[in-house]
Amino acid sequence: MVQFVEMEGKMNRNGCIEVPAAVLEQAGIDTGEAVKLFYMADRESLKNESREFMIFRADEGETAGKQEISFQIPQELLKDAGIPLGADLDIVCQNQKIIIMPEQISGEVEVPEELLALCGELGISKDKVRIILRTTEEGKA
Repeated sequence: MVQFVEMEGKMNRNGCIEVPAAVLEQAGIDTGEAVKLFYMADRESLKNESREFMIFRADEGETAGKQEISFQIPQELLKDAGIPLGADLDIVCQNQKIIIMPEQISGEVEVPEELLALCGELGISKDKVRIILRTTEEGKA
């Protein structure tokens, strides 16, 4: 069985994260070797709003950053949730939960233009506002 293991590193004065050597050795990362960082980002801004990232060895060849990365959800789980197989999905992370739901056409959730403009000034995309409002509404039902 595989599990996530939490550990601490610290940022030094040069802005570098210090990770214990034993952890890097277990991952097959040698001193001075290049690594790749991956994080979840808004499609439009590419901003790391989750404030989390993953680190991987920088293998030769095409990187995952240039490829479409897929995430597969078991068909049984989709059926149990009433989500059609092959549906496009919205994935929202909030309050230590990951919420997966079928994507809605953006016109289905009406949001006042003033609210969208204000959120835009704060760096929050229109799609994210609609998803959050939709998630909140579905949570009330």
